[in-house]
This record gives sequence, C-alpha cells and structure tokens, in this order.
Amino acid sequence: MSLLAISCVALLVGQTLGAGYHEDVGIPEAARIRAKEALQASERISGGVASSYGDNPHLAGILINLRSGQMSVCSGTLLTTKKVLTAAQCWYDGYNVGRKAEVVLGSMQLFSGSKWDVAGVTVHSKYNPSTLFNDLAMMTLRWSAWLSNNLKPAFLPDPANATYTFAGDEARVSGYGKTSDYDELNPNTNQQALTVTVMGRWDCYYNMARRPADYSKIMCTPGNIMWGTCGADLGGPLVIPNFNGTGNHLLIGVTSIQSPFGCTTQFATGYTRVTEYLSWINSNL
Repeated sequence: MSLLAISCVALLVGQTLGAGYHEDVGIPEAARIRAKEALQASERISGGVASSYGDNPHLAGILINLRSGQMSVCSGTLLTTKKVLTAAQCWYDGYNVGRKAEVVLGSMQLFSGSKWDVAGVTVHSKYNPSTLFNDLAMMTLRWSAWLSNNLKPAFLPDPANATYTFAGDEARVSGYGKTSDYDELNPNTNQQALTVTVMGRWDCYYNMARRPADYSKIMCTPGNIMWGTCGADLGGPLVIPNFNGTGNHLLIGVTSIQSPFGCTTQFATGYTRVTEYLSWINSNL
C-alpha cells in the first residue's frame, strides 16, 4: 500500500469508475496473499513501514465469498465490538455480489488470524457502483470482538466539527497487501502502514486518475513513485493517529477510489469522507 493507502490496489478497471473490483483486484489478490502466507511471507502497503501488534488495533481484514464461488478480499475499520465499516464495493462492485463474509481482527496476517462471521451487511441505500457515490457498507459481526490493547475500535469525528476538512493534517493508512506493483513472494511482515498528508479539495480533484462527478464527499492523499495504495486495502481506514494526544485513532476516511494504473503511479488515492456520513454511520452502529 504505497502512499498512505491501505494495501488496496483497487483499481477499478472498466467502462465505469467503480465497477469490477473483485475480478480485477480482490480475487487475484486473495489468491496471492494466501500463497504468501502459506510460505510464511507477507504483503504490505507500498512504501509503508512494517507494523507491530497494536499499531493499528482498529484495522479489519475482510474475506468475502462471492456468489460466483470465488473468494475476494477487502479491508475495514472496527467501530464497535460488533460493527465494521467498509466500502460498499466490497459487497457489490457492479458485477459481483457477496454471499458470505468473515472479518479478521487483531492479526498481523490476513488468512491465519482470528475470524468473526458476518451476520449482516448494510449497504448505503444510495450507493452507485458506477460512480462510487456513497461507497459505504456496515458489517455486523455475529459475536462481539474481544477488545484489548491490540484490538480496539477507531472513533468518529465530533458532529460539531463536521465541516473540518483535515487538509494538511498527517494521517495514517494501514492494511494487508502489495509493497509495489511488482511485489513478489518474500518474507516480510504482513501488516503495513504509512503516514501521509491529507490534500486540499482542489489538489485532490486534479490529482486523481479518475475524477468523481461529485468530489465534495471525497478526500485524498497524494501518490508517489515510492508509495501508494495496493492490493487488498479497499474499504480500509484513513485515521489521524493519537488524536489530540488521547492515544485513540480518529477515522476520517474509507478507501474508495484508487488509480487503475498501479500503486506507485503518482495519482492520488480517494477516500469517502467520514464527516459527510456521520448520520448514516451512527444510525447503523
């Protein structure tokens, strides 16, 4: 996951902005990550730094069994002991629909960690897989997660500060995935994270490989030839770590729009802006 973006090369290749994530990215990424773990190797954000247990206690890995019978992967954010926020694309990308999902929590590896069954998925009622408008979904776990220093929820912005853009603030993206566009099997730590600066709205718009029709609900982090989002990070968290010295991680974005040209092509990564959806998120907790 280069740049700050979680390991989600989620490059929605196709006629539309968003359709096709699972076949283009998620399914092959699931097979690749599983093969690496079988060889005791790992995946990571391109240009990122290896994480230790507890660095990203809110990070959720998501294993999705599609109706086609294939497996795909995404990321998400633990918000309560039973709720995980992710991208709507992870459940329905315009072509493929999820049949069953499991969430991996508190693990450095995606396939070998402790898993929680997903009892239900609520996709935003106005989600559009072609434009990626309202690209959010809430997953409800069948059983509550066991919280600890290595596993605890991120927290949401105060509604009173909903107009704050976070432009210029340093944020962290984390996930399981590629370290570059040419990532090969090698023994490295699986979970990675990277710190980057949140872009202003106009910079965000002009630096995306695919510009959304409505950018008011999107925020961005810059791309670079040394970093960017890769692999299985779609739906994962963009947070302000240790917010106001509290030791807690403030969720500000959900990975949604990535470059279709690769992890390190210098295009910005787009995130669904959490402050624009606080009412929807809270109503589904």
